[in-house]
Amino acid sequence: MNQMDQNQLRLKLNTFLENPSEEELTLLSTILDGFEKKRKGDFETYLEAMTHIERRNLDNGDYEIVLPIQPLIENPLRMVHGGMTATLLDTAMGTIVNQSIPADSAALTAEMNVHYVKPGIGKFLRCVASLSHRGKQLCVTEGKVYDENEKLVAMATGTFFIIRRPH
Repeated sequence: MNQMDQNQLRLKLNTFLENPSEEELTLLSTILDGFEKKRKGDFETYLEAMTHIERRNLDNGDYEIVLPIQPLIENPLRMVHGGMTATLLDTAMGTIVNQSIPADSAALTAEMNVHYVKPGIGKFLRCVASLSHRGKQLCVTEGKVYDENEKLVAMATGTFFIIRRPH
């Protein structure tokens, strides 16, 4: 980014900061914190960084992602956008497959079927993914998303195609 672009960005930011709502300030701060953590290597992608997800392997072999609910991921009805719920499922299911294959391979989503059960509302969504079948070229997974009260929000199955990583 050249100096002129940086100056234009500063002008946009200063103009925005002249009259922001409390929600806008909180959201901007969250995004900037995420970008800084991405820069430090705490997150692999900008989407992860902006949404502040937490990931972990569970003792039973499943994989879990917790997604804090914030205005960035809500639809106009103030519930988690269905596309974000699908992204959460896809990320968790894809990660469990990628963890089970050789490092020189990668898993790509070939098919995903999502069932939305109830609105995603509250403080966070928790997604748990499990590996149902691991083949040489195809893997099948299942994922479930729960709200903070452990109520089912959505569930999905996914098929992932295994490829060699490009060099």
